[in-house]
Amino acid sequence: MNVSILRPCLVAVALTLSLSGAVVAAPPAPPPSLVLTPVQSAFMQAETRRIEETFVQKVMSIAGASREQVLRAIPAKGRLTDRLPRIYSSLERDLKEPLSDEQKALVFAADGERKQALKDLPAQAAAR
Repeated sequence: MNVSILRPCLVAVALTLSLSGAVVAAPPAPPPSLVLTPVQSAFMQAETRRIEETFVQKVMSIAGASREQVLRAIPAKGRLTDRLPRIYSSLERDLKEPLSDEQKALVFAADGERKQALKDLPAQAAAR
């Protein structure tokens, strides 16, 4: 196909669109970041620790694992790994028995509660 024939057509289409006022949708703007006071920041840090500790305690009771085993099972922040499969496999290795489907579902639910609590945390801190 001869490109030289298509070029004037593309230019004409581009000019028509620009003159007709066609607007290309820009990506949505990110939400404004919250500026927290020192008290609010301290609240967020303390609540984050409490939420994470609650998750660890729930997993301990669900799996019958020790605190150290659960902490070892949780991947480090920023690791490019799936969190729950890593927790399941690590606990199964440490406990030397597979987790039941019910235990996996309970850990999944506890992780969902943890995520939701962390998601709601900035709004709670801003309200303080």
